[in-house]
Amino acid sequence: MKRILLLAVAGLVLSSLGIAQTKSGKSSNVADEIKKLEQQRNEAILRGDTAMLDKLTPDDYISTSARGKIEKKAEILDGLKSGKLKFDSRELSDIDVRVYGNTAIVTGQVVQKATNNGADISGQNRFTRVYVKQNGRWMEVANQATPIRE
Repeated sequence: MKRILLLAVAGLVLSSLGIAQTKSGKSSNVADEIKKLEQQRNEAILRGDTAMLDKLTPDDYISTSARGKIEKKAEILDGLKSGKLKFDSRELSDIDVRVYGNTAIVTGQVVQKATNNGADISGQNRFTRVYVKQNGRWMEVANQATPIRE
């Protein structure tokens, strides 16, 4: 009887480990997918590729800039199209992705050289982005940037 109980407990423990590894593996795959989207998004910003950015963000996307300004998707895309918003360089680092079901939170750092309406918006910022899986695709729905003061 003790042997059967011991085997049952061992089976439960091993099953739990297998489930945890599967969930961890799935989460890791999603994190890799989100990191790839981050790179695609960054490259699109540098190229001014508004078609790609349009594809990666829903119409209700909202961003809070490092200067505290609320910016909507259409406003950002219009700025890139017109040339009023221009990025000369952008380097992402310190990217961390945490996945919660159909939501992913990305934190990281960006160093950029850019202008908006002729004003220098260059600098180093920390950011938090929110991705949601909609219709089978991960979409960035929100962004918050915070300047790093040295």
